[in-house]
Amino acid sequence: MIRGGRLVLGVGVLVTLAFVAPSTSVAHVDAQAKKRPPAIQFLHEPRRNRIRIVAPGYELALSNRNGSLLSLLSRPDHGRLLAGQNGCLWAARADGVSDYIGGCAYSRTGGNRFSYRWNRATTTLTLTYAGDPSAPHRVTATAEIVAGRTSFDVRVTVENHWQRPLWSVVLPADLYAPNTAVTAGYAPNFLPGVRLGPGFFTGVHENVLTYPGRWGFADFLALDLANSHLALYSVNPEPAPIHPIELGFVHGAPGAGCSGRVFCVTHSFNTWVADGATWTSPVVRVRIGDAVDQTLLDYRHDNGLDAYPSVAEKLGAKFSTYAQAPLIKADARKGLPPLAKWESELRRLPSPALLHPVRLPPGAFDATDPDFLPPDPAVGTTQDLHAMIDAAHALGLFVMPYLNVSWWNVNSPTVRDLLARGDATQFAALDNAGRPILEPYHDFSGYVVSPHAPAVRDRLAQLMNEWQSDAPSDCYFFDQIGARAWVRDFNPAAPDPLSYGDGWVTAMAPYSDRCLMVEDGWDRLAKSFSAFHGGLLVVQRETADQDYLYGAGNWQPFPIAPFLLHDKVLFFQHDLSELTMTRDDETLAWNMAFGYMLSYSWELAPDDDTLASPWLDVVGSYQHTLGPYVAGQPLQSYTYVTPRVTQTTFPNLTMTTNWNTTDAYTSNGYGIAPNGFLARSGDGAVVAGTFKGTFDGFALSAGTHHLLVAQTPSAIVVHQPLGTNTQVAVKLPPAWNATNAVSAAAYAPDGRALGSVAGHVEAGHFVFDCAGPSASGFAPTYRLTSG
Repeated sequence: MIRGGRLVLGVGVLVTLAFVAPSTSVAHVDAQAKKRPPAIQFLHEPRRNRIRIVAPGYELALSNRNGSLLSLLSRPDHGRLLAGQNGCLWAARADGVSDYIGGCAYSRTGGNRFSYRWNRATTTLTLTYAGDPSAPHRVTATAEIVAGRTSFDVRVTVENHWQRPLWSVVLPADLYAPNTAVTAGYAPNFLPGVRLGPGFFTGVHENVLTYPGRWGFADFLALDLANSHLALYSVNPEPAPIHPIELGFVHGAPGAGCSGRVFCVTHSFNTWVADGATWTSPVVRVRIGDAVDQTLLDYRHDNGLDAYPSVAEKLGAKFSTYAQAPLIKADARKGLPPLAKWESELRRLPSPALLHPVRLPPGAFDATDPDFLPPDPAVGTTQDLHAMIDAAHALGLFVMPYLNVSWWNVNSPTVRDLLARGDATQFAALDNAGRPILEPYHDFSGYVVSPHAPAVRDRLAQLMNEWQSDAPSDCYFFDQIGARAWVRDFNPAAPDPLSYGDGWVTAMAPYSDRCLMVEDGWDRLAKSFSAFHGGLLVVQRETADQDYLYGAGNWQPFPIAPFLLHDKVLFFQHDLSELTMTRDDETLAWNMAFGYMLSYSWELAPDDDTLASPWLDVVGSYQHTLGPYVAGQPLQSYTYVTPRVTQTTFPNLTMTTNWNTTDAYTSNGYGIAPNGFLARSGDGAVVAGTFKGTFDGFALSAGTHHLLVAQTPSAIVVHQPLGTNTQVAVKLPPAWNATNAVSAAAYAPDGRALGSVAGHVEAGHFVFDCAGPSASGFAPTYRLTSG
């Protein structure tokens, strides 16, 4: 990322646009010609020192002196989307120096020579930047801009003769956008993504962050401005290697390049182009006119994400059960009994569920990474762990241990053993001076390891094999891989210094059939991993980074990652953080709005037996009922009904979320509580949510009521896991003859019949008294039948 006087790059891309007309009559051809959109035109305007590409969806103006982008207008309304560049099409930075390298150093007549040519057949503008052959430091570059109807592509090739490696290539150079015209920006920072308000673009703010990693899970930016839309992203599908990037928006202090009435769109490739070497960028695609939901689908398709196996395919025959399984974190150091005594406690969990045992090894958290077996003797033996897993399976539970293979504690058995036989270059990622990269964690220090190093691959294989044989689990959670900041890795085993992210993709791919899950996550990890855990909510609650980056009140969560990957991975909150376990209405509604799975924490303390809380029933009930409608389903739309009410749609479910913290919102007779939601299936089989005031037009008792109504072929099931006793009116199916009697019966959580329940039919609804949780922490379930 380039700070201070920001370097700016422009690039070009190669795409072919061809029209082939069918053989037909002249009259038919003339008629079709009148309907055909205008051709893409290239215009020379020497008096204004510019050249223009005019397409059906935009007008792009460039300087004829150096290729700098002068403006981008939408068509046909001529709204100003971009107002220039902080540079001249492209720029670069050499390692260890601040020399300017970029398009502005070239001209039509100087030693560094600029020229251009237009190919009408391929609608390609080629811009050549020939370095002065007599200069001791020079770079030669060729940029291509390929014009499409509503988009254009940019790509640049640089030949380095600067006598130093090129550290970065900015493409395109920072783009100026008018902050008076912007209504929203979209950035892939922290799962599921953020939507930035106008205040971000007028204050002093910057969110230029690194892809791939927690701070940038996709190479994608978008804007709503000038009554139109703009998106910018790289087209770089596999098998091409990952191209790490710094991307985001900048509005600086007065006097800076990206300040005043413009902000900058920044897109800078991290590189390592050796002296004498040539590097070609991926295509950078700029789309004009389509809203963010469509351009996200374009990014997904153009980068091959749509071809990744679905999470249903990865999880196989058990997928439908996983969809109903909330995560239950089991921290062995928070009052839980030894493993040998877990079985009786496991019976208290909802089934199915995904049991996540953590802190099993000896010492403090992460004290032994990457070594996790055997457990601490105070927790139990490996045999105890195996028996506990067997007991969990017998109760319909899945098991997923916590693992970490990307950061190795300097005092772990594995590190001590390897250092006894050699130095850390066997396994560590190395900086450009050949030094191992060390990273602190609380009171520990650890090595950032190279995923390409044979010792790391061997230890990963050993880890997976020992768990499969000694404690066979259903899924395996890997900390840090999806959250870790990208680094240049100069370990000799790495194919190039930029391949750190590729290394983890290829290292984990052989285990994709073992239900891999990861902290946070980024686009290419979705090919092998089945779930991403973490993101924006935990970061905001722990450190308020979003308020720091964007300014309080300038941002909202937005489902960028779910639009891209909701059918490819399951989304969870962070696997460890207590701050985002589902124990409050806000977290529950947040998860529902973005299609997240629910999480809970099992702890035992004198004043907090979490398994006795009604929130355990809330988590289990909503996940069991709504999971099949949401988990692994494509997210189809996310819209704002009002500024504080959103609607999320899946193929057979609509989720309306009320983000107001004090006021209910009424939708079709349902009073959605503050920080509440309403879920309704398209087939009418399920209505669920958090309600206040009314339910389907009938009054509820005071307070918030968590209610689930699910219709089966033979009955209607009603449950209120949290809320005070209230009268509830449940709409009856049309097939239930109004003259037939409706019977209601209550059942305990263990299925025991509690007796019949009185009620009456009113306006096509069955009205009865519905109880909430009892002193034991759990509410009855009601079953309505006809006849």
